[in-house]
Amino acid sequence: MDRSVTQVPLTIGVYSHFMDHCFAGKVVFPAVEALKVLAGSITVHNLLTPNVALRHITHARFNKFLVLEPDQKNIEVLCNIRSIDHTQVSLSLATRFSTKNGAITRIKEHCTATFSAKTAEPPPNRPPAPVHECSEPAFKVSADSIYRELVPFGPAFHSIKGELGLSRSCALATLKAMPDDPGDPFKTVLGSGFPLDGAFHAGCVWSQRFFGIVAFPIGFEKRIIYKPTVEHRDYTARVIPQYQTHGTLGFDIWIIDDRGDPCETVSGVMMRDVSGGTISPPAWIREGIQ
Repeated sequence: MDRSVTQVPLTIGVYSHFMDHCFAGKVVFPAVEALKVLAGSITVHNLLTPNVALRHITHARFNKFLVLEPDQKNIEVLCNIRSIDHTQVSLSLATRFSTKNGAITRIKEHCTATFSAKTAEPPPNRPPAPVHECSEPAFKVSADSIYRELVPFGPAFHSIKGELGLSRSCALATLKAMPDDPGDPFKTVLGSGFPLDGAFHAGCVWSQRFFGIVAFPIGFEKRIIYKPTVEHRDYTARVIPQYQTHGTLGFDIWIIDDRGDPCETVSGVMMRDVSGGTISPPAWIREGIQ
């Protein structure tokens, strides 16, 4: 291991609602929770300038799924820490695993990100136009259909409410910040993770309609938190496609409160089919696509 990297063992609590976060029949630790754990590690170990809120997250990558067992209560992980300077630190979340014969132990990296304690950039003056102002009529998908057929997560992760509007130029969703576990020590370190998770769901549905693939997030370039989201409250997500290259779709995400003020923006979100082509969208979501 690089001598500039400090490795810290962590025990992460597995809360009951995580069991509703499933992919291809497996329970998967949510990427937004992995970011919270990394941010919480910074505060616990005083890795950045004291008393400065974490505002910037850059170069985030969701490398490998962290699969949970149905009765699992805790996860033993490694937090690899590399200080860049007194305002920036790069961290990764990893687990040890053994080869089938048990002869070799290896490290599997699940999430990496760089955190900054620098003062947040001021919020942009106004967010992009909502779906109804886009150039083509929106295709509407009910939340019930989304979570039954398109993003089949359990009720604890049904963050999209009402109808999701989709056009080629954007997606618009109303999101509920679902409740976190009361015992989670990191529940407020970045605000609620449910709105961003729900925005990823919207991007997944958009990818199914317009590209015919079930795309899940594999990382992003920059996330700026202006006002941490709060559980039980409603927010609006605007998911704006930016590019498509080599099977990866790029998006920008805006999460906005009920006053129209940005709570966070996420740029350079990368989403792609992580199933190896084994999962396909239902035919109805492509209705009317030429």
